Amino acid sequence: MAKIRNDYFKLVEQQVEYCVQASEYLQEILCNYAASNLQSQREKMHTIEHKADEIHHDILTRLSAEFITPIDQEDILRLVQIIDEVTDALDEVVLDFYMFRIEKLPAMAPELSQIINRCVKALYEAAKELKNFKKPENLRKKLIEVNTIESEADEVYLEAMHTLFGTETESKVLIGHKAIYESLENCCDLCERAADIIEQIVIKNT
Repeated sequence: MAKIRNDYFKLVEQQVEYCVQASEYLQEILCNYAASNLQSQREKMHTIEHKADEIHHDILTRLSAEFITPIDQEDILRLVQIIDEVTDALDEVVLDFYMFRIEKLPAMAPELSQIINRCVKALYEAAKELKNFKKPENLRKKLIEVNTIESEADEVYLEAMHTLFGTETESKVLIGHKAIYESLENCCDLCERAADIIEQIVIKNT
């Protein structure tokens, strides 16, 4: 029997570790927000995102030379791509704060950042369980947790936008805060998409 040279489950887990780093840093930024720190924070977040890109490309390089993989190569490609998009989305939030020159923190941004961090960590726990996909009971519990947290984020996002459009009258602030809320909500949406791909892998292989 041909031997699998690379532990793709471990590589995926390592890739999601960078999502966790990024989500923890985003929470730190938004729970202690100061617009004057954005330049240095943007650079630090981009460093995390760049390291995540490196492991993403490393996985792609390994896959291109691997004939035997533990699950379909196409499924690994889909999963590592969406995980890469999660890290990109976390980086994008900080870029939006910088780009829109956000001086006043959107009221519900800290709460959303905390929910995002929980959602990303739940995805990480799911990634650690992926190697047990043939006995997926615990894995499915982790995936349900991702979906539950994403639903919580949807509710907070809904209330945040409702409050924003009911109270803010300055167009510049309205545009900027709307963009921030959308970027934050996108992070959890992508975590849910990653969880859906993992669920599809389980269904396909059991």
